[in-house]
Amino acid sequence: MDIQPNKIAYITGISSGIGHALALTLLDANYFVYGIGRSNNIKHANFEFILLDLRKVETVQNFNFRQVTATERILINNAGMVGEILPVGELSATSISEVMNVNTIAPQILINTFIQTFSNQKGSLHILNISSGAGKRAIDAWATYCASKAALDMFAETVKLEMELREKKDFHIHSVAPGVVDTAMQAQIRAASPDKFKMSQHFHDLKNKGELVSPVHVAEKLLGLIKNPSNYPNNILSLDDI
Repeated sequence: MDIQPNKIAYITGISSGIGHALALTLLDANYFVYGIGRSNNIKHANFEFILLDLRKVETVQNFNFRQVTATERILINNAGMVGEILPVGELSATSISEVMNVNTIAPQILINTFIQTFSNQKGSLHILNISSGAGKRAIDAWATYCASKAALDMFAETVKLEMELREKKDFHIHSVAPGVVDTAMQAQIRAASPDKFKMSQHFHDLKNKGELVSPVHVAEKLLGLIKNPSNYPNNILSLDDI
């Protein structure tokens, strides 16, 4: 295989689901992949695992990207958690803080560090956030998750504006809502108490009717965006837009 180490991808949350599928897809597309997370089962000559717990802000603050020569770099903020599926007033403070850390604060810090590290170096930069439709509407018992994804989308919009004002020509940032994907998070959602989560049956119906999207399908669609980011001037997207 014709490996091109000048194509570098950093992906958070690569142990399973979309992150795992994206890592394998980009390895097949000749990227060198740095997988960031708490666990890993990928073994490949062009893959390096970086242990980092995004729930702990102090460790994310001390994280440094690998200083590797490349003409194309992408940061994919994929890691996410829904937290406790309970109405506000019944949530633990730990769940609120961990969801915001993983879904919002850690990605913002990583984006900031990514731009600090590479913006003055040659080559293209691309940031891809795995967002959610929950960031665009209120969903019962998901208040923190909805708020965290809405914040991530607005952060991406602001970064896009800043880069345009500073005429950074070879920079792209996107937030993509992948839809309802067959991941461990969906299993957690279906396990929530119907008494606490009034939309519970809807998610059981999606699973029973085979309407969940596979992580591999999501990764394959996202590859089109990754290969041609300039084809997508709108930076807040759904999977159907790609």
